[in-house]
Amino acid sequence: DTGCRCVHLYIPAERKYLKLYAGGPDEMRSPVGVTFDDELRLYVSDSARGAIDVFDSRGAFVFSLKKAGDAPLKRPTGLACSPKKKTVFAVDSLAHKIYAFNTKGDLLFSFGERGDKKGQFNFPTHIDVSPSGQLFVTDTMNFRIQSFDASGGFLSSFGRHGDGSGDFAMPKGVAADSAGIIYVVDGLFDNIQLFNGKGDFLLTLGGRGSGNGEFWLPSGIFSDDHGKLYVCDTYNKRLQVFQIGRDRHE
Repeated sequence: DTGCRCVHLYIPAERKYLKLYAGGPDEMRSPVGVTFDDELRLYVSDSARGAIDVFDSRGAFVFSLKKAGDAPLKRPTGLACSPKKKTVFAVDSLAHKIYAFNTKGDLLFSFGERGDKKGQFNFPTHIDVSPSGQLFVTDTMNFRIQSFDASGGFLSSFGRHGDGSGDFAMPKGVAADSAGIIYVVDGLFDNIQLFNGKGDFLLTLGGRGSGNGEFWLPSGIFSDDHGKLYVCDTYNKRLQVFQIGRDRHE
């Protein structure tokens, strides 16, 4: 919750709720991205502090990550975890890079630089790891989604600047589900666009409004293992949850 300068942590199994305001001695200033590893450690990117704060499964602070090797983090934003490889991927929007860390915070590798060619970025913001381990990155100011393998090798891209179906105006969150559907949030269109694995446009979900299934400047998005889609409906100050795929009647 960037406006509240905190992270809301819900632990349903314990019927517990916590507000996390600080990463160790430092108060949060602009928390943006969150992700969990396979041991339920929580990673929070604070873009203003140039830090990624790590908490254990009960919300206790563990450590802050402020460097990628010898390079300081400039503006960490999107985060995603690949549990099979125990790798945490972090977008650095100002560095125009993606960093890959192990769960101890050691830099494994990085990829990207500023530009509009394959594998280059222009202020990337969000990232997701599909169930198959493929990376999807919102290359925001190039108005496209780029995909990479688990080692950062370029695979494909789709999208362009425009106002038609399948075009982007302000691409933000991205998520990929087990069926291979890619969901891309567009903050200016106030909707979510769905694409197949080849980048072909499928359909649009939502539009401007405050009713169920409508959005106002949506941002982050996440697909879980049970066919649920979670959307940060930012200016409506809420999360919306959708049931997708074959599990919708279960």
